[in-house]
Amino acid sequence: MLITVYRTSKFAFQNVWRNLWLSIITIFILTLTLLTTSLVATLNIVADQAVQAVEEKINIDIYFKPEVDEQDVITAQVWLQSIPEVKSVRYVSRDEALEKFKASHANNPNIAAALAELTDNPLPASLVIQAYALQDYAVITQQFEASQYDTLVQDKNFSDHQLVIERLSSIIRRLYQGALVVSLIFIIISVIMMFNTVRVAIYAHREELGIMKLVGATNWFVRAPFILEGLVYALVSSSIAMVLLWITMAAATPYVNNFFTGYNFSLSLFFQEHFWYIFAFQVVVSIVLAVGSSMLSIGRYLRV
Repeated sequence: MLITVYRTSKFAFQNVWRNLWLSIITIFILTLTLLTTSLVATLNIVADQAVQAVEEKINIDIYFKPEVDEQDVITAQVWLQSIPEVKSVRYVSRDEALEKFKASHANNPNIAAALAELTDNPLPASLVIQAYALQDYAVITQQFEASQYDTLVQDKNFSDHQLVIERLSSIIRRLYQGALVVSLIFIIISVIMMFNTVRVAIYAHREELGIMKLVGATNWFVRAPFILEGLVYALVSSSIAMVLLWITMAAATPYVNNFFTGYNFSLSLFFQEHFWYIFAFQVVVSIVLAVGSSMLSIGRYLRV
């Protein structure tokens, strides 16, 4: 058994070496295919997590008029908590709002001086509302505007957050569609390349294959080197593609992390946590493409 494995492996590596330039081109095309498909899959996963990270930061801030009594604000809070789409409602008092404002502008002497001159707190009380899903915010807003508490409100903000989500979704959708088209093109090219590479190897060794059959070689022993040849291409391409993907991620990390400043998302951390999943994905895809194409070529051109 071990001798058979050794011999078939030896023949497989000989096929790779004898057609070195064709092997290099095949590995190059397969590597590009794996890189683009990995980027598409990673982009899809990263996009979902990025949107979730942004959604966690989204809320509706409802600012009440300064003259509104605190008890009325608390009553509005209780009413909002009864809405099924509402996940949480946090009450921010006028004093708390003022302390946060002072803390955020502590390094600005002009604002600090202006605040010192004030005899009354100018900031309103507010409610910070979080929903279970992004689409729930429209429902919550509509219900609140139809309630009696809307007349107590000085201002609301949600449109800015919604605009961020819409822009992010639009960018991700376009990138995903473009990358998917490129991936499909490379998949087709890699299948054709592997098919032709194995066909050339079969043609080049046709006399040897005939002799092997005459001396009693089994069909499996004749076919195995070409299947192993496809496996070699798959493993080499997967390793190279993973290195290139790591370089791409390292180069893109500063820009992506800057885009999501303030959000609970890190591209480098995501890649580190999912490294082996991504590598396993590449290996599986490469084996399916390389070995599958090899078997198609064997079935078409190898008559044993």
